[in-house]
Formats: sequence, structure tokens, C-alpha cells
Amino acid sequence: MNLRILLTSFILIGVLLAVAPMVLTQSTHEHGNKEPGGMKMEGPGSQAGAAKKTPVHVSSEELHQSGGVPKGWSFSLPGGNPEAGRQVFVELECFKCHQISGENFPNASRGEGDVGPELTGMGPFHPAEYFAESIINPNAVIITGQGYTGADGLSIMPNYNDSLTLRQLIDLVAYLKSIGGEGHPQHQAEGHGQHQAEEHGQHQTEEHKHQAEEHKH
Repeated sequence: MNLRILLTSFILIGVLLAVAPMVLTQSTHEHGNKEPGGMKMEGPGSQAGAAKKTPVHVSSEELHQSGGVPKGWSFSLPGGNPEAGRQVFVELECFKCHQISGENFPNASRGEGDVGPELTGMGPFHPAEYFAESIINPNAVIITGQGYTGADGLSIMPNYNDSLTLRQLIDLVAYLKSIGGEGHPQHQAEGHGQHQAEEHGQHQTEEHKHQAEEHKH
């Protein structure tokens, strides 16, 4: 009887030892895909266009001697999903204050006090970090003389820090960075320009052929 109990115990221990690594691996994988606060990150594509930054290795002593940051260090925002960012722009109704020519937003009518800088073509003119700061701290840089401030001289832009997730912020910035001329994403604008150049080249080629034929006659 004791031998049977002993054998059963060995079997149970063996099963636990075999299953434990798989459980720990799954737990680690899920933990690595969560945002601060326990929120899961989105699946494949959530890091589309993420900026790849070369890791910097530095000792604590070197870090403290260089002022708390590595030499040449600068904060860089990872890339996001412009399409998801556009959805955030719509959900927050940013279009009520910020006009983007060429975009078709729902119920884009403005009310009194819905005033903000136009964002058409702004993507190439500002770094991603500037857009991020403008969203989470509108009073860091205040555009004057345009009616964008209240009686206290501060920005009238609402505070979304309690409702905007980190993932939404990154995607929203990616959308703002993608806005080229007439509100179209830059790659579309570039593609349109290339298409125009190709059409122009084809037109010139056909015109030259026509002139050559006339010259023969």
C-alpha cells in the first residue's frame, strides 16, 4: 500500500515538472504583450512601422556622470498604425476643432468654441514627439493670436490624459504624421505625384511621336 502511494506521488511530481515550464512560458508571453495597467496590446500589426532604435549599453556610473541620460540620447516615439489613429481622431471628435482638407469626417459641423489649428499637410513639418507633446500637454507650446487660448492665456484644447491609452496616443501620432497635402497620407500624395509624372512623360512621348510622323510627311 505504501509502495502504491509512493509510485503515485512520483507520477504526480513528474507531471507537474513537465507542465510547469509550459505554464510559465505562457504567463511570460501574455505579460510581455500587456500595456501598463494590465491592458493587452493589440495583435499583429499593432506595432506597424515601429521605429527601430539601436539599444544603448551604459553603466550606472556613466549614466549618472553624463547627466542621467546617455550621451546623444533623445526620446523617440515608436511607430504606430495610421488607420487606427484616424479612428481615434474620429472617436475623440478632434475634427470639430482641427480641419483636415480632403478628409470626410462624420458630423464635421463646428460649434462655438470649436477652434484649433488646421492640420492639413502638417505631417512632414513636425516630428512625432512634437505631436505627442501637443496632445498630452497642449500648454507646452501655445499658438498665439488665433483664438486658440482662453481668458487665462492657456490652450482651450481638452485634456484626454485620463481617457487616452498609450497605444491610442502612438497610433494617433502616426495618423497625424501621415497627413500630407490635402489631408491625404504622404505615401498617397507621393504616389499621386509619381502618377502625374508618368502621365506627363507618356504625354510627351506621344507628342514627340506625332511630331516625328508629321515631319516625315
